[in-house]
This record gives sequence, structure tokens and C-alpha cells, in this order.
Amino acid sequence: MDALRLEHLVWAALFGLVVAAPLGFFLAPDPTGFVPFALAALAFVVAVPLVFRAFAFAASPTAEAGDVTARFASFFVVSFTLRLGLDAVGFGGLAGNVVSLAAGWLAATYAATRLNPRRWGRGGVSA
Repeated sequence: MDALRLEHLVWAALFGLVVAAPLGFFLAPDPTGFVPFALAALAFVVAVPLVFRAFAFAASPTAEAGDVTARFASFFVVSFTLRLGLDAVGFGGLAGNVVSLAAGWLAATYAATRLNPRRWGRGGVSA
């Protein structure tokens, strides 16, 4: 397994956990028994292969290992930091959420390939 597929598998497993935990523990009719664990495991088993295939189909021909991590890290850092900053100045609610998510999306779209250390020094991304 190459590094790009391993990266996709790790992110698919993390996404599967994010999907499985709420489904299993918040939507189960009896959150104290076996049902939430079974529902979470089922959601995890279904979500991980679907997300892994989506990553495989969405990967560009020039994709390298680290691109997805740089993209997700830049998205989460920018959107979370901007969200905290907007809350600090009293700009909250739906507008603050939209602005912070849009800024995170832009950061993930335009800056992520430049943040991947595997591309530094080889001229893989034009300046």
C-alpha cells in the first residue's frame, strides 16, 4: 500500500468514527445496552469504504501523500480560529459560521498543496 492510499484510509477511518459515534450513541433508542455499539459499528463499517472510494475517485493525477492532510488541517485550523475570533468580537450566529467555513474552504482549496512538505524543494507547485 502506498503512502497516498494509507493517508486516504486513515482519513476515511477518522470520518467513519465521526459518523458512527453520533449515530450509535445519540440516535439509539436505548443508549445503555448493546444497540448503540452495534449501530456505531455498522455505521463505521459502511462509512469507511464509501469515504475511501470517494477519496480514490476525487484524487487528482498529481496528488501526493500529505495533500489531503494539509487540506483538512488548513480547513480546520482556519475555520476554527476564525470562528473563535468572530465570536470574540460578537459576530456570531449563522453569518459567523458561513464566513468561517468559507474562509476555511478557501484556505483548503488554494493553500493546501503549498503546505505539503513533500512538495517543497522539488518545484511541484508553481509559485
